[in-house]
Formats: sequence, structure tokens, C-alpha cells
Amino acid sequence: MPDKHHCLKYFPAILFSLLIAACGGKEYSLPAAEPLTSSAGEQAQLYKIATGPYQVAKKTDLVIAATHRDLELNLYYPKDNSDDTFPLLLFSHGNWSDKDSYDRIIEHWTSHGYITISINHLDCCSMLGGIISSIRHGQLGLIEGRINDLNFLLDNLDSLAATVPALKGKIDRKNIAATGHSFGAFSAQQLTGAGTYDPDTEKYLFFRDQRIKAVVAISPPGEMFDTITDRSWLEIEKPMLVTTGTWDSNEQFWPDWRAHKLSFDTAKPGQNYALITQGADHYLGNLICTLDREIAPQYDALNMLNATTTAFLDAYLKNNKEAAEFISGDELATLTKGFAVIEQR
Repeated sequence: MPDKHHCLKYFPAILFSLLIAACGGKEYSLPAAEPLTSSAGEQAQLYKIATGPYQVAKKTDLVIAATHRDLELNLYYPKDNSDDTFPLLLFSHGNWSDKDSYDRIIEHWTSHGYITISINHLDCCSMLGGIISSIRHGQLGLIEGRINDLNFLLDNLDSLAATVPALKGKIDRKNIAATGHSFGAFSAQQLTGAGTYDPDTEKYLFFRDQRIKAVVAISPPGEMFDTITDRSWLEIEKPMLVTTGTWDSNEQFWPDWRAHKLSFDTAKPGQNYALITQGADHYLGNLICTLDREIAPQYDALNMLNATTTAFLDAYLKNNKEAAEFISGDELATLTKGFAVIEQR
């Protein structure tokens, strides 16, 4: 963990990144975006765009004593009385956000047969808390702290399951994905090979975990100061879905939305996908991450994200052929008349 002088050395960059890179930032004039014009019937044909067959159960505000700190988390799981097991998803929130601000995505996954753990990181819950944590831990310290949180969850699944009797024997430990939004998307990518540059040692730090089979990165960052560079994603070695939109930008830091697609553009080719949605911004209006924004919700963009991420997860964690064909084909672009498209490389 960086020492105090290391933290203070990078404080200006840390604070600036907190102010504009994660769940915040000045907005500016946005380019024109085509609306969704396809019919309800056409949209209904999209892969699992509707809520799934499972009733969603969740346990919120659980506190688990970890070796490095107490962890606050939510557990989401399908209500099910069979002997079936369900793949596990770890969810990492955006900076200043929290474990409770992504239910519109997580509950959709749960309804289609996934168990999700959503956790509060050190930088969670408020601007003040995020700034204090950045001063105390430094930029690399916050990044490492997030990885420590996720690793602890993976190492202690038995203890977690014991807190909710309904989860006994229900977690499919051979099929686990890392998911997240914004800063949390990068945390998820780190578990599959994304590297963080340490300016002091001039080396990249890696935190791969072979238990992770795939990653869903919702609006991940592009280059960010000294620690996240254009070479950070070269070693990602697992299937990855990146999502972004043509309004996913801010004036000071990432004026071009394509910066959020950099990890897709630079990771090892073969199993990489990118969902691009017209007019989708960093928060889908006010539906994720920052729920008190005074801006219209982007429900169409949310539906595209839910359908596509579920297809990707089904393809790589459930070996579902129909899902694999959906994310590899042009059905999404055709049925939405180009409102949302999937790129592949």
C-alpha cells in the first residue's frame, strides 16, 4: 500500500480524477443521437430483454468482517427450490457510488438465473468520503483496495453463503464473472489481466484471478493520468463485453465517447465485444450510479444493456448457443434499426 508521501504526491491527479472521471463530471453539448424507432414487437424479439422467470430475492446491508476491513455488501439471488446451481457475478460500483445504485441491472441478471454480490468499496457513497479515501490511500491504494475486496469475496464464498441459508449449495463456483461500472468496470477488468502502471517503479501491477471466466465492463475508463494507460488492457485474456454510448463523454476528461471503448480496442482479440447505444450516457440518464440526477431516464438504453449483458453472460457462463449467436450476429442492430450495435474483435 502506498505510504503517506506517495498519496500526497498524487493527490491533485486523484482529486481531479474523482471530480470528473467516475460518477460525476461537467456535461456539455452532445452530438445528435438517433432514437429507438423499432416496434414493440421487434424489441420483444431481443434476447432476454424481458424480466426472467425467477423471482428476485436480496439481502441488503450485510456486513462481513474481512482481514483488511469490514465489508458492506448486498446479495441478490433467484428464489428457487430445486437443486440447480447458478453462476456467480461480482459487481464493483463506480467512484462515489455504492452497492445499491445498480439494482436495475443486477435484478435483471438475477431474474435470469444469476447470483450477484455487490460491495461497497473504500471510495463509496459520497463525494466527501471519496475524497477522504483518496487522501488516505492514494490512487494506487484505492485500486488495490478494490481488488482486495473482490479477492476476499472469492476466497470466502462459504462464509458468505452461510449468511443466507437459501444460498447453501446454490453457487456454481466454476462459472464466475467480474462485472462493474466506470471505475468498477476497470476493477473487474483487472481480475482478467488489466494492468495498473506504477510511476514509482515504472512497472505494471497485475491482479489476475483464474477463477474469473469473463468480464462485463459497463462504461470503463479510458486512459487516466499515470496509472491507467493505453497499454493497461493489452494482457486481458478472458472473454470481455464493454458497453458504452454516443453520449458517454465529458468535456474535460473524455470528450470523445470512444475513450470508453479503448479496452475493447486494445485487448487481445478473439473474444471481445462492445455494445454501443445511441444517446446512452455514463449513467443512462439517472438510472445507475448517480440516481438523483435531474435528467430524463434512458430506459431504452437500459434495455439494450440488460439484453446484451445477459446474452454475453449466458454465452460464456452457461454455454448457451442462442446467446452466443446473438452477441456474435447482427440481430441487435437489425431489430433496433441501428439504435444499438455489437462490435466484435
